[in-house]
Amino acid sequence: MSSTGAKQYRVAIVGTGRMAGLIDDELAGRGIPVPYGHLPAYLTIPETQVVAVANRGQERLERFARRFGITNTYLDYREMIEREKPDIVSVTTPSLARAEPIIFAADHGVRGIYAEKGLCASLEEADRVTEAVRRNRVAFNWGAMRRHNSGYVQLRDAILAGEIGEPRQAAMYFYTDLIKHHPHTLDLVSMLLGDPRPTWVEGRLVEPDDPLAAGMKRPLPTYDATGRRFVPPPGAEIGDPMVGFYRVGYAGVAEACFVPYGRFDVDVVGTKGRAFAWNNGARFGVWRGAAAGEPAVERSFEAAGETATVATIRDIIRELETGERTAGNIYVTMQSVEVQFGLAQSHVEGGRRVPLPMADRTLYIPGG
Repeated sequence: MSSTGAKQYRVAIVGTGRMAGLIDDELAGRGIPVPYGHLPAYLTIPETQVVAVANRGQERLERFARRFGITNTYLDYREMIEREKPDIVSVTTPSLARAEPIIFAADHGVRGIYAEKGLCASLEEADRVTEAVRRNRVAFNWGAMRRHNSGYVQLRDAILAGEIGEPRQAAMYFYTDLIKHHPHTLDLVSMLLGDPRPTWVEGRLVEPDDPLAAGMKRPLPTYDATGRRFVPPPGAEIGDPMVGFYRVGYAGVAEACFVPYGRFDVDVVGTKGRAFAWNNGARFGVWRGAAAGEPAVERSFEAAGETATVATIRDIIRELETGERTAGNIYVTMQSVEVQFGLAQSHVEGGRRVPLPMADRTLYIPGG
């Protein structure tokens, strides 16, 4: 038990890279709230105790252990989970190596899982993850953490309360890779629209001769049509394509467009007004146009409270203690995962509109 008397949950972490905790060192002095990484966040929560970490590479494992003063380490996450019997496991490996640890944890008594994004390397893997989490009744969240940022939560609540009327169109501005970072955009837009079911996607990935590829520090992956897989550049393990312009349709009347430009800005246009979050959450606001007998209304608000990473963990604990499903549960997560792989399929078909969910679940993308 902690000094506060709160119940403690045993935590184990699989993967010892940036999001496991080292990213907090990078963020020092940049104005980004910390704790941001998993381990630093667990250390601030009285109900959690990190009992072990695992990594497949000895050098990175030792570096992480030295940085955070950890003595209980493993090179095999399976051995760690079986011996330590954690209540909660964080999986911070690259997405190409994420499905198996999640499934193993779910099948071996772990009650809560915090997985980084993207979820995995194919819809086939995603289906197996979903089934393991469902079958074992695991409390699950993934690392699309803006869903747990109080500023975006307030924006969502304003939209769902009807402050801008019925939402019709969202525009998201950000240029990034498909599997590792676009979960942030997809999950956020889904959340702001009330998590409607995506029904189609159309768009393109970035090709080497695209102006968007100019100045890139790493080569783009290639597509192997015979194997239905994206192939990493020579000597690389990760092959995560960059994303151009695309559109998503949702059940009902809402649509969203994703523009490869900007500083993580989003606008949601409704029948009576609009809601926005600009410059990666530096400003949040809603505006409602004047109507008969009513003036125009504009208001803004700010994020406050604990960091999104801490809130994500607390959301898992809440499900463990109350049974209330997490905000980023596996079913919500799968809606964004469907769009990711549907977009890649649209690209290989020349930008054709692809209905969701896809019947063929084999397309493989080894993301970061």
